[in-house]
Amino acid sequence: MSMEPQIGTEGVAKVRFRFPRSAFLEELLRHKGGAFGLFILGVFTLFAIFGRWIAPYDPNASDMSVILSSPSAAHWFGTDFLGRDTFSRVIDGSRVAIGVAFISVSLGMAAGVVIGIIAGYFGGIVDSILNRSQDIIFAFPTLLLAIIMVAVLGPGLINASLAIAVVYSPRFARMARATALSVKSHEYFDAARLAGVRTPVILVRHMLPNVLPPVIVLAALSMSTAQLAYASLSFLGLGVSPPQADWGNMLSKARDFITVAPWLALGPAIALVLLMLAFNVLGDAIRDVLDPRQPGSA
Repeated sequence: MSMEPQIGTEGVAKVRFRFPRSAFLEELLRHKGGAFGLFILGVFTLFAIFGRWIAPYDPNASDMSVILSSPSAAHWFGTDFLGRDTFSRVIDGSRVAIGVAFISVSLGMAAGVVIGIIAGYFGGIVDSILNRSQDIIFAFPTLLLAIIMVAVLGPGLINASLAIAVVYSPRFARMARATALSVKSHEYFDAARLAGVRTPVILVRHMLPNVLPPVIVLAALSMSTAQLAYASLSFLGLGVSPPQADWGNMLSKARDFITVAPWLALGPAIALVLLMLAFNVLGDAIRDVLDPRQPGSA
């Protein structure tokens, strides 16, 4: 990834953001962490899309003859207190896990980038107002604020995703603002303004492409913590409603049977840890590939 000023047709120097595109994916696959993260994320994405066909049993079907069965060849992660296959429910819960991670982080990133770019570009009173609003959100512990918002909005997948997005937007805003302030100091921005280029054009065509690389890395790293935040909300009963399979809710129910059926927590715990690990190592790999100071980066 590199940035270099070029002379446009209007005679105004403008930045050319060269995103690696096909080379980016190739470099990411060469990176050990990137390949591992993409593989694990790909498996969970397949589960999320085709889980109902991949799962060996109906995730919501009860079988009273196998209640609290231990792991076996028929039921890899055992069965729960209603005789439902835990492995099938872990697969079905991938839809919620992947959906929450992408929805909440995407919304938080979109809001944060807009706020950060506007604050960094205009500065002054606009910067002060937007910064103070983000500081107010930062003043609350992440999980506590998410719990308060879900309690007000009501439990559910969409409300939980919105709450996490609001809580996470300040981190994207600060990243975008810092990058915008750095890019704003370049001479081609002054040249563009003097040439009469409209502000929306400057923000979208010149500033946004330069802000995106560090924000993309932050988004990939934030998905793991966003997934953990949602699992915590679901553990407290603020996620999706039963009988929809959900890893946090499954862990909460497993707590009631921890002395007689400890295997109930095994499946959702492994799935949650693997997905968080995949997001983390993938975020590190994306940072390595996009960082021009790293040897071998695209």
